[in-house]
Formats: sequence, C-alpha cells, structure tokens
Amino acid sequence: SETFPAMGPVKAHLRGEQTRQQEQLAQLVVDDMNYRLTEEMSEFRPEHERMLWSLALMGSAFKKVYFDPSLDRQTSVFIPADDVVVPYGASDILTTPRITHRQRKFKNELRKMQVSGFYEDFDVGDPAKLSQNDFKDKLDTVEGYSSANDDRFTIYETCCYLHLEDDPEADPNGIELPYVVTILKDSDKILAIRRNWNESDPSKQPRQHFVHYIYIPGFGFYGLGLLHLLGNFSSASTSLLRQLVDAGTLSNLPGGLKTNGLRIKGEDTPIAPGEWRDVDVASGTVRDNIMPLPYKEPSVVLAQLLDKIVEEGRRLASTIDVKLNEMNGEMPVGTTLAILERTLKVMSAIQARNHVSMSQEFKLIHKLVRDSLDPLDDHELAEGYATVDIIPRSEEHTS
Repeated sequence: SETFPAMGPVKAHLRGEQTRQQEQLAQLVVDDMNYRLTEEMSEFRPEHERMLWSLALMGSAFKKVYFDPSLDRQTSVFIPADDVVVPYGASDILTTPRITHRQRKFKNELRKMQVSGFYEDFDVGDPAKLSQNDFKDKLDTVEGYSSANDDRFTIYETCCYLHLEDDPEADPNGIELPYVVTILKDSDKILAIRRNWNESDPSKQPRQHFVHYIYIPGFGFYGLGLLHLLGNFSSASTSLLRQLVDAGTLSNLPGGLKTNGLRIKGEDTPIAPGEWRDVDVASGTVRDNIMPLPYKEPSVVLAQLLDKIVEEGRRLASTIDVKLNEMNGEMPVGTTLAILERTLKVMSAIQARNHVSMSQEFKLIHKLVRDSLDPLDDHELAEGYATVDIIPRSEEHTS
C-alpha cells in the first residue's frame, strides 16, 4: 500500500522554474509512467512484491532494469541475493568494479537469442546438473521443487571493466572501459561482449542496470534480514516449543514397566478412550504389576522462557504488539501517537530506504523510456521526459 497507492506509484519532480506548461508536462509524464508500470509492464508489481518478501527474509534483494528486445519495451525483474555476485570488499552497487548476474535459461530460449544474433552461435550441448547448498535444497523442498528436474543452462552476465585492444574505442593509455560479458558456465565459452556506455557520453560512464534494496544496513555490501536478526531466537524458541510438545505427548500417552508374568490382550496396540481389556495377573493386584514412568506435565518455566524469547525477538525486530486494550479513550492523542511512532520507528526507516532504492529504479526506467521515444511521433511527451524527474509517491508517506 505504501509503494502502490491508488493514485499510482509515480509522481513528478520539476526542475527549475515551475510554470503552467511545466506542470502540464509533468502531469503528462506521470500519467504515462503510471500507465507503463501498472498496465504495460505486467510483471512490475508481482516482481516487486516477490522482492519485498525476499528482502525482509534475506536482508538484500535486487531489481534489474533493462530493455527487453523480445518484448520491445523496458522491464524490471527481481533477482535474489544469491544470484548476484560482487568482488570482496565492494561497498555499494554504484561503485563496485564488477557485478555478476547468474541467470538460468532453457535451451530453446538460449537458441532464440543465438539465432537473433544477440549471442554467439555455437553448439551449447546439454546443461550440466546444478550443484546446490543445503539451504537451497531445503528451500526447494518447501517450494516443492527438485533440482534434479532442472534442465536449464547457467549463464553469467558480468558488468565489468576491460581493456580490449581490438575495440576501436579502446583507450590508448590502457584505461579499462565498461563492458558486459556473457559467459555460458557449462562450457566456459563467451556468448557475447558488449559495450556498457552510451555513445553520446564522452566520459564513457557505465550504464546502471541493477538496483539494490536493503532491509537493514550490514557491515559490508549485503544487508541484514530477519534470518540474521532472529536466527538464534528462532532456533531457541523452536527447541523449547518441541520440548513442551514432547512433554505434553508423553504426559497424555505415558509408557511404563510391567512384570514379566502380566499378560494383556492386544498389548501391542494403544488402549483407546473408553476401552477395557482383559488381563491375566500373575500375583497380587494390577497396580502391583504395572508402574508408569514419572513423566511430568509441560513445564511452566519452559513456557515462560519461550514467551520471553519470543518477546525479545519481537523487540529486536521492532514488531512489538501494541496493547490496544490498555489504550483507552481517555489517553491523550499525543501519547497515543508517540506510542505508535515508537513502535513503527524501525519499519519507517526500512520504508525510507525502500523509497530511496525505488527512486533509483524509477530513474532507470525513466531513462529507458526517454531514450526509446521518438520526438517526431510525440514531441510533447518526449519533451516532458527530457525535463521532468520521476520519484516514488511513497515519499508523501515517509516524509
């Protein structure tokens, strides 16, 4: 609801003097961008929602903005954090000297791009079996996937700096320039090498394709998510919960010891509620021949400790439940707002970071649309994209 309000996710920011004409151009660009994001780019909202879910869990998530020749339009897709590789010591996505996107494509899709000339045409063979870690195997199990059935090729698309002597644009002083190198992992062959700067840019600055969303800033390139913040709390609470369940199970269905001479009809099956069975007692009473083990009821101390751990985990993640029953109608409005603001302080900071990253994403989409417009076909819209900046409307909620 913050990033996709009813009025659309985009609003305009005017540069320079704000005249009536500028305001009309800004509204024209806003309407066009909102239409593209909500109607034309059908993948934008589902991909963004997937990104937000992964962001909270993993701490980092990425969006890739590029012009898709098969769709003949700009597109923005979600990339999980484990499919983005950067050099050790990289501080942020704008200054890293290399960023690699690990892609997976089916053979027919790869062949189409070879025939179209986007990739080098050679025999790619058959895809190799993917090697995965334990975390990915567990995630696939939860989602119902099996890596054994994955018949896709692994492709590394790397934005990096190279000095290619065969390139006429190569710097005579040996300075490396930005390129995009695509490698087929299964055969270690190069599929494509392309320049990664605009022809009209004399400084040959690299074009940006990736946007980094961060949940909580970490100590390095990647952010911290709920897995990092609440991992130990989750393990401890899960262990305590299992102990309480086991104690309740053993207390309700206890086992014990019986004398060797005691015979119970159907002794291998549990006794159902309301069922009476015949027994042959060797000597004395049944009570003298059976001794149940002293299983205890679920511990109250363990239950209190579980509640304490869960509460501390919520406090760390700033998801404390507001006790609305204690906030009566006589409480001052300022006090109520202060309690709510304190409760949502961390979430507000996270939303502010999302707003900054979303601004970068909209700027990349704005540039792609601006470069694809023909001034002869729609002069007014092209002029608007050239003079108006685009920012998320969520700024109205976070400011």
